[in-house]
Amino acid sequence: MEMGLIRLFFERLSPPHRDFTPVSDDWPPDGSLHFIECGSWTQISVPNTHIQYEFSSNVGEDDHRIEPLSMEIMKHFCDSRWTLTRVLSGREWPKKMKYPPERFTVRYRRFLEHIGSSVSVHAPDEKTLFLLSDGFDPAVFWAYRDLDTADCGFLVAYVLPGDLNTANAKDAAEDVAAGQYDVRFDFSDCGPCALYVTLNPETVNVSELQELIAAVCTENDILFQNPPTISRTSENG
Repeated sequence: MEMGLIRLFFERLSPPHRDFTPVSDDWPPDGSLHFIECGSWTQISVPNTHIQYEFSSNVGEDDHRIEPLSMEIMKHFCDSRWTLTRVLSGREWPKKMKYPPERFTVRYRRFLEHIGSSVSVHAPDEKTLFLLSDGFDPAVFWAYRDLDTADCGFLVAYVLPGDLNTANAKDAAEDVAAGQYDVRFDFSDCGPCALYVTLNPETVNVSELQELIAAVCTENDILFQNPPTISRTSENG
């Protein structure tokens, strides 16, 4: 049932079987997606122990099929893994505004309290909300998308190491701030629409993660094809 709804979403978003137009002789066709190691152009900080990858479009920057695909990839990968989700409110209201709109981070925290959610919550301030859960629940992302809110939110999900003894969201937030995480998923639709994946190669098999990404694309009739060799080594010269 769930997979059928996902396929219906993509069929409405774009035709399931597209006629791809080659960009060049050796470049993947228009409409295809890639998962490649980021080079020196990346704008997201990476610990020395980690490597960053990008799941995005081979041609163009505004392929919003990446949005639901990213949520599906994160849900599958994080299954049965302790995951800390950080939601950040990025909107700054004018100081002269007497009654600024309520931030999404505040509204969602109150919603979880009202339904008696078992998810561990940590809110160090009204702009930041941490959620610690067994697996990744994309409900928080779709809630932000669907709620009538003037806020501008950013979502990051951290997969915690299996041997990390963390009992609550506050402790987990301190752990990830110190770089203690296996994978960090950053979804971005500001600029290129992309999912940035920062992982520890000592604890995460990147080939298995790429196989998962390719399988999700295939299930949704989307061509997954990496371009000719692009690596951090060649970008850095």
